[in-house]
Amino acid sequence: MAEEDDLKKSLLSETFGIPSSWTSFHDIATVENGAASIASLSTPTGTPKKSRIATRSDCAIRIGDGVEVNDVSAKEHIDESSTMEGIGESSENTSCIVKGLTSEKDRLAKNEGHEISLPLERLLMFLYISHFLSRWGGRMWEFAVGLFMIAIRPGSLVLPAMYGLVEAASVAAFGVVVGEWVDKFPRLKVAQVSLGVQNGSIVTAALAVVVLLVHPNSAPGGFKVFIMLVALVNAFGAVGALAGLANNILVERDWVVIIAEGQAPGLLTRINAGMRRIDLSCKLLAPVAVGVLMSSVSILASAVLIATWNLLSVGFEYWLLYSVYSAIPALQQYKDNQQVSSKTTHSSYSEDIDNDIQVADGLHTAEIADYRQLPTQDSNVGVVSQKQGTLVSLIKGLEGHVFQFFHGWNVYIYQEAALAAVALALLYFTVLSFGTLMTAFLQMRGVPPYVLGLARAVAAAVGIAATFIYPILQARLQTIRVGIWSIWLQWVFLGVSVASIWVQNNKISSSMLIGGVAASRLGLWMFDLSVTQLMQESVPEAERGVVGGVQNSVQSLMDMLSYVIAVFAPRPQDFGKLVLISYGVVSTAAMLYSFHVRRVRGHLVHIDHYLRSR
Repeated sequence: MAEEDDLKKSLLSETFGIPSSWTSFHDIATVENGAASIASLSTPTGTPKKSRIATRSDCAIRIGDGVEVNDVSAKEHIDESSTMEGIGESSENTSCIVKGLTSEKDRLAKNEGHEISLPLERLLMFLYISHFLSRWGGRMWEFAVGLFMIAIRPGSLVLPAMYGLVEAASVAAFGVVVGEWVDKFPRLKVAQVSLGVQNGSIVTAALAVVVLLVHPNSAPGGFKVFIMLVALVNAFGAVGALAGLANNILVERDWVVIIAEGQAPGLLTRINAGMRRIDLSCKLLAPVAVGVLMSSVSILASAVLIATWNLLSVGFEYWLLYSVYSAIPALQQYKDNQQVSSKTTHSSYSEDIDNDIQVADGLHTAEIADYRQLPTQDSNVGVVSQKQGTLVSLIKGLEGHVFQFFHGWNVYIYQEAALAAVALALLYFTVLSFGTLMTAFLQMRGVPPYVLGLARAVAAAVGIAATFIYPILQARLQTIRVGIWSIWLQWVFLGVSVASIWVQNNKISSSMLIGGVAASRLGLWMFDLSVTQLMQESVPEAERGVVGGVQNSVQSLMDMLSYVIAVFAPRPQDFGKLVLISYGVVSTAAMLYSFHVRRVRGHLVHIDHYLRSR
């Protein structure tokens, strides 16, 4: 305890400039989710008491009758209009990051005596190359699978629609389970399994496509074999998507946070921007490469290429990730939930679930014992007892999975950045993107395919530009403030697209629709980066997997709903209604995030700052 108190005094002294003579602490409370609460901090006799609130970009530090430390941004100065008890004016411009004294102590203990064995820039290069290989293979398959399905059954959108529905429904239904799995198992094991399953699934699905393309009219063996091969493509495509989700959660939500710990400020922002830049570049260039191959060689050759790429790249991807893993000791340590139970604000809920499961287990055990004690004069009785025992076991297992599912959602909604995460997920419920629905509508309006391709490329370029602009703005404004400017910037640009539905000239209307959506990608991807970083910084290590899984489930659900509403408004003249609904959802997302900012910071804009400047 003495060592812990000394550490806390040292942290407060270094962070806030508290004199070392202030040595008396009383009633130091526990720390949860990186938030520390100290009931009181006594000062030397005769020290005048003041009351001060230091407001940073996404938290408030209150030192007076009590101290509350949530999540302190590193670079915003302390508000000059407030005062802090016992802290001199010399601390006004102090830069710090406080995520809880206990979590800081654990982090220091974890990294004590450990140094990265390879240069940081080399490790980041390994991480980027691995991410590129994974995303390039995934983006090639994502673009080509729809074209494969149309080539297999020309003149019908049933097969591509079915594939998209199965994949989205799988992520929506099992994203929570995947996240729980990422949290429970060691990092290297998750990397091994997720990479192997993802690449193996795409290879298997691509080979099934090859068979279907070689026999376009009927697969060898008749219609039943044809259905089986189509089902195989759908099933392995969904499994590959889930494995890819696991890998993304592992690397983007966990590894990059640990790599950035203890490094120079802004490294996490730089890594996030680099990863997103690679993803958007692959989203832009991979379809071009596949399209050129399909046009110049054949669609069959593209299927073979995709299978070969994923088969050959998996070993190199794993070697790159293993090199990063072995060079960073913190990655090799067990996660918090593999050593002790996670300390969260919803721990009581988890205990209730555990108690319920234990009670259910006891009841089931008693029932099974009763069945075993039944008379066995008739052999049929033993058979019945065995079947009933099996049924009880199945019910018990189902109850455990149901409790696990709802527990994952409960973990998600209690996160500090939950509102921001929901706002990001809502943006997937839209037709205002260069997806299937808007592309089909513009094509029905007579927009040439090359124009659509060019518009998609421009939108991707704007998104890539956002990954360069975001780190600059984040260094000046901080993460949470970049988020609010970004979401409302997207809202303004999409207003141009909304206005297009009342323009009678089709060419002007289509130009406004395309231009507004393309320009809005600047705000969209900066907002995506902002929310991603907020979640990285606030979600406890033991819960990063399940929170990431739920987030992807919600996003997939929103994406599915955008197709559902299109089913009820299929006519081209109804597209304006879909645009209005989408804009309403974006408005809701912007207001939700604004409420989150107001709740965390206590204000949206420094009005008093602008008044003083005048």
